[in-house]
Amino acid sequence: MNNVKLFFAVFLLFILEGTVFAGPLGDGSPYAVHLTLIALMFLGRYGKIEQALGFGLVFGLLYDFVYSDIIGIYLFALSAIPLFSSFVLKYVKENVLTIIVTFTFSALLFEFDIYFFTASVLGVDVAFKELTTQIIPKSLIAQLIGIIVLYYPMTRLVQSTLDEKRG
Repeated sequence: MNNVKLFFAVFLLFILEGTVFAGPLGDGSPYAVHLTLIALMFLGRYGKIEQALGFGLVFGLLYDFVYSDIIGIYLFALSAIPLFSSFVLKYVKENVLTIIVTFTFSALLFEFDIYFFTASVLGVDVAFKELTTQIIPKSLIAQLIGIIVLYYPMTRLVQSTLDEKRG
């Protein structure tokens, strides 16, 4: 039951990411809030790392089927980035600021990962200079807002499901 509750919460964020928050600027721009990634990072930090990895594989594959032309790019990224952020936070004194900074940096790694894998396989229309000067700064602001907004609900949800499993 606990895994089902977490799965549906992440699935709801996956649906919201692809519909409501697909273009926060409203002009079809590529600055999307990666709610699924943020939820998986919270799951990796406050939940079980194995659960975050499993959910990352499932939602990465789902992301590849729905939004991507290449199978495996999001599968790898949505599994590896939450693992990375949870490993970093194990060795850093945890507070809200370190979580926000680590998750924002992880979102930056996610953006670069997707860009470089897509560029190496299919090629991209966006130059690297344009990516770093125009897309990444606005995308990081969108990710930062998403992390701040999801901080309290996701920590409560993940910790409550862990408490239900224990008790």
